Amino acid sequence: MLAFLISALTTTPSSGISIGLVIGDPTGVSLKFWGVGSNTAFQLHAGGGGFFAPAHIAVSGSILFHTALTRQTPINGYLGIGAYVGMHNRKYGDDYGIMGLQMPFGLEFILREAPLDIFMEVPPIFYFTTDGDVGFGLSMGIGLRFILR
Repeated sequence: MLAFLISALTTTPSSGISIGLVIGDPTGVSLKFWGVGSNTAFQLHAGGGGFFAPAHIAVSGSILFHTALTRQTPINGYLGIGAYVGMHNRKYGDDYGIMGLQMPFGLEFILREAPLDIFMEVPPIFYFTTDGDVGFGLSMGIGLRFILR
């Protein structure tokens, strides 16, 4: 069974676009633009909600650098750098804006038999808020995208 699952995986696409959903911070639409460079892609998440920092709306974008984790399995790891912008709310009702620098790292499984991209990531974020706070936090995301070639 494990051999069948591993044989269904492939390496990163050299070009194309992936579109799908991400659940996390933010929860919403996920786009990935392949072919920015060798094993490099641009990723964009847009939506609201979230687990750690509920947002009215948030957008994050990152350049990602991919590598195969082992020679035996084509499971890809990635590391990137990007930005996060959002409008968040506090429990007592007022809203605040947030801007930050993020460094997502994660795992990605790209199926060979079906054009699907399954991913999970944890981007640490160094952020500034409109009410003067500065901080560091962790975000997260899991998702599924359909690869358009």
